[in-house]
Amino acid sequence: MCKTPPLLFDTVVTIGGYHSKLRDIIFRMKQPQHESLALAMGRLLAQKRFSELSGLGADMIVPVPMYWTRRLRRGTNSAELVAWCLGRKLGLPVRRRLLVRCKNTKPQSELSPKKRFRNMRGAFRVRSQRGLHGARVLLVDDVLTTGATGSEAAGVFKKAGASMVAVAVIARAQGKE
Repeated sequence: MCKTPPLLFDTVVTIGGYHSKLRDIIFRMKQPQHESLALAMGRLLAQKRFSELSGLGADMIVPVPMYWTRRLRRGTNSAELVAWCLGRKLGLPVRRRLLVRCKNTKPQSELSPKKRFRNMRGAFRVRSQRGLHGARVLLVDDVLTTGATGSEAAGVFKKAGASMVAVAVIARAQGKE
């Protein structure tokens, strides 16, 4: 049996588990006509987990980017909307162009856990290392299942000099979900 690699982010902050209601909400958040839902969930995450999020001592918030062709097709990136809400509530800059998705990966939902880590390998780069030495980064996505996406992005930030990378998501899968 092949084990998954260790996760490179330091902690995860979430509203709840990735099951029925939150799963349905996340699917809808990914559609442009439901941007208001993504904003509402971002505000809820900021409100419910304010002390935990502010206690991280983050210097910046960075949403997980989509590859440019997927962004064009989808029309929205819910991670950016959630990040914007967190930035407003926490008083932190949202650096939405700092992390670049430089590889057009397959959708993670179509892959087994082991293949998700392989799929994400080399998928991100930082646009500039300026301001990253010793920085504490709050990485934002909509959902965390295996942790492959967040781990790959965290590894890129840490190589660029970040001292801590936390991940904030609406929902996190637990066990065999």
